[in-house]
Amino acid sequence: MSMSSKTPAPNVKRLVLVRHGEVDLAMFNGKKCYYGGVDIPLSAKGRDEAQAAATYLAEKEEITLIWTSPLSRAVFGAERIADVQKVDGVVRHDGFREVDRGDWVGLSEAEIGAETLSKWNKGPDFAPSGGGEALATVAKRVLAARDELLASAPPGSTTCLVSHMWVTRSIVADALGLDTENDTSELQTLDLPTASISVVEYTIDEKDGKTVTEKSVTYVGRKPSTEASAGDKWGG
Repeated sequence: MSMSSKTPAPNVKRLVLVRHGEVDLAMFNGKKCYYGGVDIPLSAKGRDEAQAAATYLAEKEEITLIWTSPLSRAVFGAERIADVQKVDGVVRHDGFREVDRGDWVGLSEAEIGAETLSKWNKGPDFAPSGGGEALATVAKRVLAARDELLASAPPGSTTCLVSHMWVTRSIVADALGLDTENDTSELQTLDLPTASISVVEYTIDEKDGKTVTEKSVTYVGRKPSTEASAGDKWGG
């Protein structure tokens, strides 16, 4: 994984992936539990983390397009980046929502059980009851939305996507060549603290200007420094 310049090569589309900041669990009485696609707000620390990510990116990247999950915790971070980068408008796409936890919403790891969680992490088709999503299902919708994002970005440009842990894991895993359809066990090994930044580059065929010929990962889970802690690596 190499360092990147502020702008990509003329035949490359760069995607900067930002996870949202720490959330406020007040709606669950402060309980550390799963929430997934529930629209839960950022904590004060999470808002600071989002601003730190925006400030960091101002120094490192020249961003021309910004996409986001429609959930407010991601939209906040996207808007901070848009302000700093002076980008007009943020594209909200439902395909970048966090995983739906179904009946697991509000439950802790202990309440769900280690064996059940292991089945979900390792089994691409294992889904929680109550409309929850399996990891392969999440990856399929996320990568379809990713393709829409890339189609909108001209070669030589940088797009920022602010979203969630499992959204970012799906995109990074695909770029690393990991299996997102039949064996999702390696996705959980990707370390993504809150408000961390990852960068993926897509080399485009110079003849048609569209076809992706190569994917590369510059870095994963880089956490901009703040006065607060290093960030929560656990994701609900």
